[in-house]
Amino acid sequence: MMEGYTIKSNRESGLGRSDLLLLSAPYEGIAIIIEIKVAETYAQLEEKAKAALEQMEEKQYDAKLRLEGYRHFIKYGISFYKKLCRVLCK
Repeated sequence: MMEGYTIKSNRESGLGRSDLLLLSAPYEGIAIIIEIKVAETYAQLEEKAKAALEQMEEKQYDAKLRLEGYRHFIKYGISFYKKLCRVLCK
């Protein structure tokens, strides 16, 4: 576990709910936002990971966090197909 971070699951943020949030102390201002998608085929891995990143932007998952003082965001779009995964970061 990341020392000094609080982990939140399915927290309401912006226009939706992110799958996972890892939040530093507010004075450090770092928030890691994770959105997870399941792919139905191996070929969909990239597409679903991109869709996860796009969803974070469209639904403004960082909006409420900005109001709470967070200024640095690391966003992960993760897709899974069976035991394989694809991770994209923004």
